[in-house]
Amino acid sequence: MINKTAIYVLWMREMKRWWRAKSRIVGSLAMPLFFLAFLGMGFRKMPIPGLAGDGGYMQFLVPGIIGMNILFSSTFGGLSVLWDREFGFLKEIMVAPVSRVSIVLGRIAGGATTALIQALLILGISYIMGFKIINISSIFLAIVFMILIAVTFLGLGLVFASKMRDIQGFSIVVNFVIFPLFFLSGALYPLENFPVWLRYISK
Repeated sequence: MINKTAIYVLWMREMKRWWRAKSRIVGSLAMPLFFLAFLGMGFRKMPIPGLAGDGGYMQFLVPGIIGMNILFSSTFGGLSVLWDREFGFLKEIMVAPVSRVSIVLGRIAGGATTALIQALLILGISYIMGFKIINISSIFLAIVFMILIAVTFLGLGLVFASKMRDIQGFSIVVNFVIFPLFFLSGALYPLENFPVWLRYISK
């Protein structure tokens, strides 16, 4: 049975942990902003055929960078399970009179919320840097996709974390899976220039 109170408590715990760890917030935003500042501004005049607006590289890059941030922050959300296991909190919540489903949903809700906040912050900064929002209503559709991506990869991160016993091993496995996904996603460059066999893999 799903316990809404347990979900809320775990969600609030994740939110407080995220808000108190200012270095974590800065670190999660640093790499996306690095890409936007150097790649986005450096190649901003490079035309990308088929894009709305001015068709510049910034219009192409920003959605990919936002997706990258959600991808990494969501998957690495599984680290919280390893930390809780190390400090004994995981054992306490596992013996609590709530269902495992409620525990998982609480963690996913917290991680998805923080990932969404980070994505919206990046979107706002991108707008200041020159990214053009063509249709305001498309933002709401984008938010829906952001939430779906965050929930999916948070679930993946929790699966990895449940099978791992140390943080270093978790990081290695996640990087091994996530980096190929990112570079084959077309977030930084159009996939049309890839060899045929690599385009096939990327699909």
